[in-house]
Amino acid sequence: MNNDLTAFWSRADLEDPAFTGDELRRVPAAIRHLFESHSLIRQSENLRVVECDACGEGHLEEVEILVEPAGSKARAYITCPDAGRVSVDMERLHQWSVDFDAVARTVAVALDLRERIISITPSRVWLLGTTKFDERMRDVFLVRGITWPDSRQVLESAPRLTNSPCPLILCLNRFPGDGEWQDGNRVVFSLAETAWLGTQQSALADRITAALREYGGPRGRDPLPPTPAAERPALMEDVKTRYNYRVKDIHQGASVDRSYLNKWKLGQVDDGSEPACRIENFLRRHRHIRRTGNPSS
Repeated sequence: MNNDLTAFWSRADLEDPAFTGDELRRVPAAIRHLFESHSLIRQSENLRVVECDACGEGHLEEVEILVEPAGSKARAYITCPDAGRVSVDMERLHQWSVDFDAVARTVAVALDLRERIISITPSRVWLLGTTKFDERMRDVFLVRGITWPDSRQVLESAPRLTNSPCPLILCLNRFPGDGEWQDGNRVVFSLAETAWLGTQQSALADRITAALREYGGPRGRDPLPPTPAAERPALMEDVKTRYNYRVKDIHQGASVDRSYLNKWKLGQVDDGSEPACRIENFLRRHRHIRRTGNPSS
C-alpha cells in the first residue's frame, strides 16, 4: 500500500496531476477507497486520446464519439492500423484530477488542526493552522510545486510564509533544491515520507515529531553527532532510492560541490564545517530516522 500512496504523492507533485481511467483501474481497491473517502480526486474533462488496447502496440489514437441514432447512448471508437475500428469503454475516457483543497483538509484533520484553512497563494500555498511540535509553536503550511522552477518566486510572494518565525512546510513529494526554503527555522517535511492516510493518520504527526527531533537546524540545541563515515554510503543510497534522487540532487540540495560530497562520504572533511552540516541536515531531513551508536572519531 505504501508504494501506491507514494505514487499518488509523486503524481500530485506534477504540474498536471491527473489519473486516467486506465490508471485508476490499476490502483488497488483499498487505495481507491482512500481517494474517494477523502475526496482527494475529482472527475475532470474527459480524454480525447487513448491508448489502443486491441493490437498490443499501445499506440495513441484520437477518440471518436458517436451518438446515433439521436437520443441513443454515446459510444466511443478509435481507429487502429491493424485492428480497424475499435470500440472504447466510455470509462476509459474518464480523467481524475487531484483536489488540493481536499488534500489540505485531509492533512489538517490528520494533524488535528481546527482553524480555518487559508489559501495563501491560489493552488500553491495553504496555511493549515498553528500547533505545537517538539515544544515549539509552528505555523503549518502545505506547499505544492516546491521543486518547480518558480518556487523561489512563490516563496517570496507569500509574506505570511516568509515572515513566519518557525514554519513547518509540508511538501507533496520531493524536497526543494533551493536552500531558501529551509533557511533559518523553516523545516520541510514530505507527505510521501510515511503511509498515513486512512486509519493511520496519527502516524503523520508522529513522523513529523520524530523528524523535528532529528533535525539539526537552528533551534537552540546541540546538533546530533555526525553520521559515522562507514554509514554514509548507505545513508546516501537510502535517500537516493526512496526519492529517486541522483547524486546531483543531493549535492545541489545541500549546496555543496560534488567533489566535496564525495569527500564527506569518505570521511575526508571536517565534520563540524558548515558544508558538512548542510549535507547532514539535507540527508537527515529526507531520511527522518534517528541513529544510534557512537559518532566517528
